[in-house]
Amino acid sequence: MTKPSPALLTALSLLLPSAAAYGAPNELVLLAPLESTMPLARYEHGQLAGGIIKDMGDALAQRMGRRAVYLGSGTAGVQAALMAGRADIMCHVLPQWIDGDYLWTEPMFPDAEMLVGYGNAPHLRSLKDLKGKRVGTVAGYRYPRVEQVLGKHFNRVDSPSMEHNLQSVMKGAVPYTIISEATLAYLKRSDASLPLRPELVFAAFKTQCAVSRNGRVPLAEVSQALDAMSKDGSIDQILARYR
Repeated sequence: MTKPSPALLTALSLLLPSAAAYGAPNELVLLAPLESTMPLARYEHGQLAGGIIKDMGDALAQRMGRRAVYLGSGTAGVQAALMAGRADIMCHVLPQWIDGDYLWTEPMFPDAEMLVGYGNAPHLRSLKDLKGKRVGTVAGYRYPRVEQVLGKHFNRVDSPSMEHNLQSVMKGAVPYTIISEATLAYLKRSDASLPLRPELVFAAFKTQCAVSRNGRVPLAEVSQALDAMSKDGSIDQILARYR
């Protein structure tokens, strides 16, 4: 798909409601991807009710002297919401995962992308072994390393959310799926008997927060709060709840 030009993105952002129309000056509006599942996010009646995104967002807003407000968005709406300033910030993301011009915090939240197998699916020695094989993915999600290695031989089987993706592999519809290391650890902790088999960890990283250039909060304020949370152990304590 062709990327929209910066001029077009600016024009689109002017057509969207302003940040003030969504949140008050003392609020921190955080974008919550609706495709996410635990441990990142738990939704009840369409509202973010738990998970790392909420715990971290609540703690960050409190540290900044603000009230956390969550704006749920599908992958397709992330760029427009951040570019227009309807959301101030989106965390647990990397620059190569989303389009748009944002300010970025330092890498801070450790995780990794991995492949898991189900049932009698052959073991994988490398990503090249996935050539032509069906792989469970989430619609709109990017997998840069897999795309780089497999190119046109990356046989994606898209699901509308990570939850549906996991259900697909558990039903045997696909032999492999791509999930985060944190997600697998959380699932195994909840049910050690789950027949999901770790295959390959192919990309370790630390995610960041994308800060809107048109939001209410400056990057320096966000970075200062995150740095304080890192130094006093708040971030590690939140992540430890889900490991």
